[in-house]
Amino acid sequence: MKPTHVGLLVLLGMVSAGTASADESTSISDDKGCPSDRARQLGGHTFLFPVLQQSAFVTTNVGLREGLARYTVPDLPVGRLGPQDVLITGVQQTLDLSLAFTDWLGIAGFARGTVVTGTNGRSLLVNGAQVELVGQAGAVVRVWRNDSSGTQVSVRGNFGYQQGKEVTVSPLVSAILDIPGSSLEDIVLGRLGDLILVPTKETSVQGGAYLAQALSRTFSLQASANGEYAWRERQPFDTGLGDRLTQKTHEARVNLTLALEADFGPHGIPIGLLGEYLFTTGQESLTALPDRTLGAHTVALGVYYTGRRSLQVGIGAVTTLSAEPRVGTAEDGTPLESGKPTLSYGQFILRYIW
Repeated sequence: MKPTHVGLLVLLGMVSAGTASADESTSISDDKGCPSDRARQLGGHTFLFPVLQQSAFVTTNVGLREGLARYTVPDLPVGRLGPQDVLITGVQQTLDLSLAFTDWLGIAGFARGTVVTGTNGRSLLVNGAQVELVGQAGAVVRVWRNDSSGTQVSVRGNFGYQQGKEVTVSPLVSAILDIPGSSLEDIVLGRLGDLILVPTKETSVQGGAYLAQALSRTFSLQASANGEYAWRERQPFDTGLGDRLTQKTHEARVNLTLALEADFGPHGIPIGLLGEYLFTTGQESLTALPDRTLGAHTVALGVYYTGRRSLQVGIGAVTTLSAEPRVGTAEDGTPLESGKPTLSYGQFILRYIW
């Protein structure tokens, strides 16, 4: 763990300890606490923040998520090499921030950095590596809350922007093979950076409705339905033209999410379990291929410490089954899709609510 993260943990512990000393009668299961504590309490139950969806609550909080990912792509077409199985790993760090202006209106956003790369020579040659910076911000409005039934409904709207660079090795190899007699010096002094670095960016808008329902002091569910539209741009270098091409695509998504929580804090065990499911459908345009219908299933399981309502700390595991195929190249040079990839990642989650 980095020194800055250790310092953050110490700081959060000091703040939590100060809160406890200010109100020594506060327990895990009572209803006292700061406004953001109460904002995510319904029917005597304190809700956790899910991983696969945003919540229905208007709170002030800051969070840190760190993850390790494993991405496998079966049968990716690689020209004359034929189908290849590709294994990619990556690291990700996300900073979350939410601010509540009133008990019904707030803003929320996150900033995320991701680095992924092939794990061996074959994967590095076929898929290369990628660096991405992602930001998203938006507003949350609580439209209905009923404490007697333990129900809250909110709506959210978000704007997102993503920019990155793909490090591609295969175009460089292809360029060397396509230009017989070229030396390493010719490549290095030429447009090496253009061959191996591909700029990418994405702009997106998103909006949806979010539900929180307390079933008892121990059990609850959260659900959401949202739509998203994204504009993507990729600029690979074309050796024939001697310049970059601009490839523009778009994507429309509908995300349906359900999370079930069991918090054993009211029974004297400060442990919470959160199981989540996400179904994604929609339509995506591709370069030189027909539009395709999306259909991915993602499941997640998190284990959290719930001894302090102002602190959420835990670990989570996520797996996406039947993700969207990657686009490769057939032997004749035409685009061709891979098999269904699988994405798995684990996260350390730290969040302080005040």
